[in-house]
Order: sequence, then structure tokens, then C-alpha cells
Amino acid sequence: MTYWRLSGYVIFSWLVRNGLFFGCKWYRIIKDRNSANRQMTGGNQLKKLHILMVNLPYSGHTNPTLPLAKALVGRGHSVTYINAEAFREPVEKTGAKFEPYGKYYPEHPTENQKKRMSFRAAFDTALEIGERENPDLLVYEMFFHPGIEVAKRLQIPCVRQFSQSAWSEAAWNNAPKMFRLSARLIDRQILSYDDIRHMGIIGRSSLHDGIIGAKPELNIVYLPEQFQPERDSLDEKYVFTVPHPERETGEIKIPFDEMKKPIVYISLGSIISNKGFCKECIRAFGGKEFSVILTTGKIAPGSLGKIPPNIFAYSFVPQIEVLRHADVFLTHCGMNSVNEALCAGVPMVAMPFINDQVMNAARLTELGLAKRVRSFPSSGRQLLRTVREVAADGEMKARAEEMRRVIENQPGMDSIVEKIENIV
Repeated sequence: MTYWRLSGYVIFSWLVRNGLFFGCKWYRIIKDRNSANRQMTGGNQLKKLHILMVNLPYSGHTNPTLPLAKALVGRGHSVTYINAEAFREPVEKTGAKFEPYGKYYPEHPTENQKKRMSFRAAFDTALEIGERENPDLLVYEMFFHPGIEVAKRLQIPCVRQFSQSAWSEAAWNNAPKMFRLSARLIDRQILSYDDIRHMGIIGRSSLHDGIIGAKPELNIVYLPEQFQPERDSLDEKYVFTVPHPERETGEIKIPFDEMKKPIVYISLGSIISNKGFCKECIRAFGGKEFSVILTTGKIAPGSLGKIPPNIFAYSFVPQIEVLRHADVFLTHCGMNSVNEALCAGVPMVAMPFINDQVMNAARLTELGLAKRVRSFPSSGRQLLRTVREVAADGEMKARAEEMRRVIENQPGMDSIVEKIENIV
């Protein structure tokens, strides 16, 4: 480096440090914020941070993120969590401050309004609160892929969470065709051109482009690392963990002591409710060698007619508690349900319908943790036959137990929180 270059560099550096160079107002804001956020105790300990979390109003995308909010609060950080009003109670249970979408979103939205309005509502609310509260960091969930644009506008770093397997070009190309088709159908439903222009994401508004094309410094994936398709296509910016599920509390008392083994648990998640499917299960499993816990969702159990004594039907059950007793889980393969079953070491019968469920079912069968059955229209005979095969498969049970042990030894939330602190 020549003398003149060196001199110019020194002068430039002095000007920037003192906020005298063009555009340095922004630099001084960041510099002052970072200085205020660090207290020197032993040399490098971070002061408590103010973290803004934002998400969309879907249980499958929100519930996996709540343990992180709780862990951040437990570490002494301040967390503001943005979501629809329906998620106030579970968010506040973490100790985070809840902020609803407010004026940008109806109080009681229809399913179509959720799809059409939640992205814009989350985006505008995050910008408004971010400008008001001046947070140190933004944490968003992968479905809300414009989150990285919010962080850019607020001029703060960001962290992304995956409630399902992480997306990469290799994983996308090798995913089942139904998965890619579902993603493209969702694209048509969630963002209008006006929304895309408003958010500044023209040319990268699709799920494929928004998720694969953007990569923050830290990406938290809520599944076992061994479960991730095409793991080698992801770099060190991706970390994997499965939060240990907490037992739900509620008024439902399930008489496990009265049930004959093996116990089969049947659930299609919080979204799918089908009276015909429930009746098919009752016909297929009624009077057989299993005790069956059947969740009916929005279908009232009393509307299903006479229920045999070996079948226990409920609109809702404490799933984590049920899985601790279950021998086989017939599931729609939502990632939350899959993770909870893996944590309990329960082999599965996979019955996926849409989106990531299809990819999850494929991965479960590849790893020898489940057997696949056809989705609607489903045959009661096929369900019974496949459940019997899984219940009798000792090797599959051993693999499920091994995955449970792997999960127990993966990095916990304390390790994830430390990585987040290092980002700031």
C-alpha cells in the first residue's frame, strides 16, 4: 500500500469513526447501539438484548418457535413477539411481550383472509414496532420469507427459523413432485403483486426464491440433523435442534391404566377433520387387539355413533402425554407431530396430504421409522394391516429408540441462544 493510499485510508477511517463522512448518520446509530449493548465484564460479555420475533398465524409455523422465545427470555433478554391475536396466550406463556398485527389484520379472519392478509400484516407491524422499539435483532420463521427484508430496512441482523426441513436447491430438486406443486400453489394464494411491490421483493417473491435465495448468518432448523434431506448441501450457517416437548396441561384425563397394549394413537393434526375417516377407523379397529386413541378434531365424538370399548375418541388430546404411552402413531406427518413422536421413540404409519407432510413421510420411510399408507380415500383394511405390521416390527422400534437417543444428545436451546448472542 502506498503512502497516499495509507494516508487516505487513515483519514477516511477517522471520518467514519466520528460520523463526519457522508451517510455516517446510520453508521453512528449502529455504533452507538452496539456500544450501549455491550458491558465489559471479563472482557466480552454481551449486555441483555432486545429481540423482535415475527411470525405468521399458523400453529405449525408458530409452535416450534416458542421454546426459543422462552429460552431467550430465560437468559434475561427482552423479546417482543408479533403474531395474530389468536396466539397471544401461548406467546405470553413464554414470558415474551406479545404484539398483535392490530390495524393491519381482522380480529376474526377467515381462512382466505389469513392467506391473503397475514404476510402484509406481519411485514407492516414488524416495521412499525421495529422503528419504535429499536431492537438489536430480528428473528423470523422461514414461511415469512420477507422477514429478511424487514431486517434490512431496520438495519439490524436477523436469524431464521425452520419449522420443517431446511430448503436448499438440492433438497428442492429431489423433493417429491407433490411438495414442489404445493409450494407453487401456495405462492398464488399468499401474495398479491401489490404486496410484493410494497415489500420490495419483486423477482424473489416465490417460496422457492424467498427461502433458498436468502440466507441469514444463522438458520435454526427444528428437526434432527439426520432427518434433514440433502444435509451436505447446507453449510455451517445451519444448526439443528429439537426442543424437548413440554407436557400439556388440561382437563382431559385419558384412562391409560385401563387400556390394553398395544396402544395406537391416530391423529391428522389440528387442521384436518373428516367424519368419514373417523368412522372408517372405528370400523377397522373396533373390537381388535389394539386400544386406539382417536382424535376427531372439529368432529364431535358423539356424532360418530356407537363407539366400541377399545376405542377412545376425543376432540383433542394432550399429544405429548399420549405419545409417551403409544406403541404406534398414525399421523399426517406434520413436522410438529413427527418431532414429538421421534422424541418419544414411537414408530409411525405415515399418511401425508400436502406441503412438507409429503417430504416428511418420504424421509420417515427412507430412515425406516415409518410405513406409508395412501391418503384419502383411505381403506380401513389397509390402515389396520399397516398398523399391525409396524406394531410387530421390532427393528423399526429399535430405530425409533435410537433416534430418540440421538435427539437427546443434540445441542439444546442454551447452545442456540449463545449462537444468537454471537450474531449480535
